[in-house]
Amino acid sequence: VFQSSPVALISLDSRLRIMLFNRAAQELTGFQGHEIFGSRVSRIIERRRLHRILETFKDTSKVSADGYITKLRSKKGRQVPVRIKISPLFGPNKNLMGVLVIATDLREIKRFQSKLLEAERLAAITETAIGINHEINNPLCAILGNTQLLLMEKDKLDPRVIKKLKSIEKEITRIHEVAERLARISRPVLKEYVGGKLMLDVEHSEVKNHPSKPRSSKS
Repeated sequence: VFQSSPVALISLDSRLRIMLFNRAAQELTGFQGHEIFGSRVSRIIERRRLHRILETFKDTSKVSADGYITKLRSKKGRQVPVRIKISPLFGPNKNLMGVLVIATDLREIKRFQSKLLEAERLAAITETAIGINHEINNPLCAILGNTQLLLMEKDKLDPRVIKKLKSIEKEITRIHEVAERLARISRPVLKEYVGGKLMLDVEHSEVKNHPSKPRSSKS
């Protein structure tokens, strides 16, 4: 039962030496049983992360049923995020002989959380884009339409005015394209903004394929 457990089980004696190390613990850390038996637990858990285990030896009533989140050090030196639960091990005379450390690998959960956060971020971007399109399209169309009506009479206008009107037309079209692209973002890319804050990089974010591009009227 100990060896076939899907979670890592590590038993420690009163001197914090590893006495039992099941198969899941070996897979989690990369250490084989013969490499780790008799070693101090600090070989896989940094000393600064041992305070909860030490507290258990001092007072078993402080054991938390929820455990705590920390990291194990693998054979290759990598830090593996885990949730640890501690169970006291008592002898025949009810004396504390050691503890059983139960470690659950959190890497898959963290990957899932990362994907969930990305999905939530994307949903927020899409909702914002829909709102932007709804709120700015009508005034943009009015401004663009009036600009193009004026350009239809460019023979009566000063060349400098025509140049400014064409600049307005170009920037309105660009605003429309940015808003449309924003609504099609499938993988957002962030970049640093003023003060160390992050902002959405609309230009470099991946977007869904669109069957047709927005058309702009030419004068």
